[in-house]
Amino acid sequence: MNIGLLKLIPLLLVVTVAGCASSAKREAQQEKKEKITETHVMLGAGYLQRGQLDVAKQELEKALKQSPKNSQANNIMAVLQWRLKDYSEAERFFRQAIASDGKNPSALHNYGAFLCDRGKLDEGVRHLDVAAGNALYPYTAEVNLNAGICLMKKPSPAVAEKYLREALKINPKLPGALFHMAKLSLDSGQSLPARGFIERYFQSSEDTPEALLLAVKIEHALRDKNAKASYALRLRTKFPTSPEAGQLHTATGMKK
Repeated sequence: MNIGLLKLIPLLLVVTVAGCASSAKREAQQEKKEKITETHVMLGAGYLQRGQLDVAKQELEKALKQSPKNSQANNIMAVLQWRLKDYSEAERFFRQAIASDGKNPSALHNYGAFLCDRGKLDEGVRHLDVAAGNALYPYTAEVNLNAGICLMKKPSPAVAEKYLREALKINPKLPGALFHMAKLSLDSGQSLPARGFIERYFQSSEDTPEALLLAVKIEHALRDKNAKASYALRLRTKFPTSPEAGQLHTATGMKK
């Protein structure tokens, strides 16, 4: 029997066991790091949603310090920078979010909306289409809404309508989709369908100056003086200092 070979066997076993222990330790450390990152991202997103931008930024910076390439941390930081109107930084963080995870539907959705907001309409819709293609993403109605709004800016009303109708197919009570379908319908001379959409809007959402002024314009087109006056009164009563209240005269010829 080869004595030299026998002496090596225990040594190899020790190395193998040590390697497994080291690997398990690394995995545990990585898992802990990821949990810390996720906690900071969740806190940052929560503060951002509540408008506490400074605290949100601190939490997201902590997340990125732990995991600089974490897709969701970069995504939420990009949204924050967008809110702060630092568009170059927002662009940088969005690109990193998608580079880290090209299938992150939230990052694709937010980046698509950002691009549309910045006037890059076709590129924005391309990203929104990818996000909408993820069947597990719970905000596909909102993705289609954003694509529709983007295409209304182009303008490409026929294609925009397809996206808005898809949004309403997924969520029939989505206020933004109902509002923009009412606007799209009125703009194309379809006043009666426009009325149907704006009435559904008010059934699922609170009054806004924009929606009330649109309702006034729809009823003006339909020549329903009573409905027109009723919406105008709601606008003046609830939002007397709004720009929309000031537009009643020029929009419909109503007295101030």
